[in-house]
Amino acid sequence: MNGDDIEALRANLAAATARANAAFGERLPLSDRTDFEAASRGRIAQLPDGGVAAPGGRTAWDIADYDFLQGDCPPTVNPSLWRMAQLNAISGLFQISDSVWQCRACDYANMTVIRGETGWILVDPLMTRQTSAAALAMVNETLGERPVSAIMITHTHPDHFGGLKGVTGEDEAHHPPIYAPADFMIYAASEGIFGGNQMARRAIYQFGLTLPRGPHGVVDGGIGKSPAKGERTFVPPTHFVSETGEERIIDGVRFVFQMASGTEAPAEFIFHLPDHRILCMAEVCTQTMHNALPPRGAEVRDTLLWARTIDEAITLFADKSDILINCHNWPVWGREELTRYLHEQRDIYKYTHDQALRLANHGGTPHEIAEQIEEPDWLSQRFHARGYYGSLPFNARAVYQHYFGWYDGNPANLDPLAPEGHAQRFVDAVGGIGAAIVLGRNALEADDLQWAATVLSHAVFADPDNKLARCLLAESFRHLGYRQESGIMRNVYLMGAKELDEGVQPVPMVGGRNGDLAATLSLRDWLDAYALRLNPAKARDADLVINLDCDGEQAMVCVARQTEFARMGVGSDRADAGLCISKAQLEALASGTLTPDAVIEAGAKLTGDKAAIQTWLGLHDSFDLWFNIATP
Repeated sequence: MNGDDIEALRANLAAATARANAAFGERLPLSDRTDFEAASRGRIAQLPDGGVAAPGGRTAWDIADYDFLQGDCPPTVNPSLWRMAQLNAISGLFQISDSVWQCRACDYANMTVIRGETGWILVDPLMTRQTSAAALAMVNETLGERPVSAIMITHTHPDHFGGLKGVTGEDEAHHPPIYAPADFMIYAASEGIFGGNQMARRAIYQFGLTLPRGPHGVVDGGIGKSPAKGERTFVPPTHFVSETGEERIIDGVRFVFQMASGTEAPAEFIFHLPDHRILCMAEVCTQTMHNALPPRGAEVRDTLLWARTIDEAITLFADKSDILINCHNWPVWGREELTRYLHEQRDIYKYTHDQALRLANHGGTPHEIAEQIEEPDWLSQRFHARGYYGSLPFNARAVYQHYFGWYDGNPANLDPLAPEGHAQRFVDAVGGIGAAIVLGRNALEADDLQWAATVLSHAVFADPDNKLARCLLAESFRHLGYRQESGIMRNVYLMGAKELDEGVQPVPMVGGRNGDLAATLSLRDWLDAYALRLNPAKARDADLVINLDCDGEQAMVCVARQTEFARMGVGSDRADAGLCISKAQLEALASGTLTPDAVIEAGAKLTGDKAAIQTWLGLHDSFDLWFNIATP
C-alpha cells in the first residue's frame, strides 16, 4: 500500500466510525437533561484558573484540559460517552446539604466534606497531595477556614487516599484520626505491590495517561476524568470499621456503617448519615456500570455479593435517605429516585452474574458468553447503569473467571502458545507476512475491525518492525476506540494505537511505586514482594542465609534451590550476613537508591560478610514500568 491508499483507507474508516457512532446514539434518549441538572445542582465555587501545579514545573490537574467538551459530539467519540464526559467535567465545590459538600472533578474521585463540631471531616482525599490540598483550600476559602478534624477512607484504591498528606500535613503528632474499613492495610499496599509493575503499566493504558486530551484522545474515564499527575502519599489509618450496623460519633456527627468488602474493592464500607438523611454508597454505586474486573488488573470481583450488598443497603437505608452520594460522579436527589436507582444498580450486577452463568452452564466459553449476552431492555433508558467504566461483555468474562478461572475447558487451550510463537505460526499458515497484511487490510476495508485487529496483531508480533502492519493495526485499534461507550476501553485502544505509531515513550510522574504506601507493608509482605523478583538463572548456584532485624522485628531470609523464603521471628546461627536496619533503609537498599555502604553510614548495622548482602541484592530483577504491550 502506498500513502494514497492508506489515506483512502483512513477516510473510509472515519466515515464508517461516524455512521456507527450516529447509529449508536439514535437508540438512546440523549436529549434528556435530567442528569445535567442533578450534576450542576448546588455548585458554589470552582478551583482557581490555571490548574494545580505539580513538582518539576508540571501540572497535576487542570479541568480546563476538557474545555473541548463544551462543543458538539465529534464523529470520533461515541455520543453516549460524550454525554458522560460532559457530565463528569462539571467541576468545583457543591453543596449537598447544610452540612455536607463535595469537591468534584478536582481529581479522578470526589472528596466529600462534612461539617463536624470542631472541623472538617473529609471523605476520600483524592489521588495526589497537590489536588487534595487545592480542594481543601477551595473549601476553606469558600466556607471559612476550619481544621481537619477527621478523615475517612472508604476503600483500598489509591485515588481515594493518595492525597492524604495534602490534608494532614507532615507533622504526625497532629494528624487527625483516620477511619478505614477492616483489613484495609492488608489490601491497600499488597494489591498494588505484589503485581504492582504489571498493574501500573496496564493502568497507563486504562486511563490513557500519555494520551492528549481531546476528541482524538482522552475524553473521560467513566467514573471521572483522569487521575491527577501529582505526588501520591499515604498515612496509615488509626481506626477501623468492621461490622455492618456499627455506629460511630465522629466529631459530633453520627455515622452508621455497612461493610461492602469484596464488591468493588477487597476492603470497603458504605455509610449513612442518619441526622442528615444522606447515604454514601462509596464506589459500590456510581453513575455507571462498574468493573467486575478492571483492565488494569485486580482480584476479580464478586458480582453476586455486589448485588446482595446493594440490596442490603436498600433495606437498611433507602427509606431513611433523601440524598445519595458516591465517591465518583454526582448525587441522586429524592427518596423515590434514589430507591429506584439502587434497585437498578443492584439488578445490573445480578443480571450480569446470572446471565453469564446461564450461558456458561449451556457450555459457553468466556468469549462466547461475551458475544451472546444481551443488554436488559431497561438499560437503554437508564444511563446510570450503562457501561461508561465497566462493560457488559467484559464483566461477563469476569464472572466466568470468578467461577471457572481463565481456562475455557477446550484441551487446545490447556497450554496455549505464547503470543510470539502463535503469531509466527498464524502468519506462516496464511502464506507469510504479506498475505497476513492483505488479510488485515481487507478486514479494515470491510469495517470488520475486531478481525482486522486479530490478524494484524499476529502480523506485528511475527514481524514487529513491519511499518505497514503496525500502521494498519494502529488504525484498527484507533477506530475500535472511537466507537467505545466505555471511557477506559476507549483509552486502552487509543493507547495501543499511540504506542504502535510512536513507540513506548516514558512520561515523568506517571505510574511507579508509592514509597509511603510500600513502607506500610508488614515485613513478611515486604519480603514476599521482594522474593518474587528473584531471578532463577542468577540464583542457580546460590545458597545464602541473611538475618534481618528490621525496626525490631526478626526475619531469616534463605535463598536455595532457586527460591527465596523468609521465616519470621527467628534468626540463624549460620547466617552469611546480618543487617539491623529500618524499613525505609531496607526499601532504599532494595530499590538501589542506597548502597550497602550508604545504609551502613546512615546507621544500619552489619554483621558477617558484606559481600553476601551485595550478592543477595544482585539476585533480584528490577522492573521496567514501560514494557511493551501492543508489540512483543
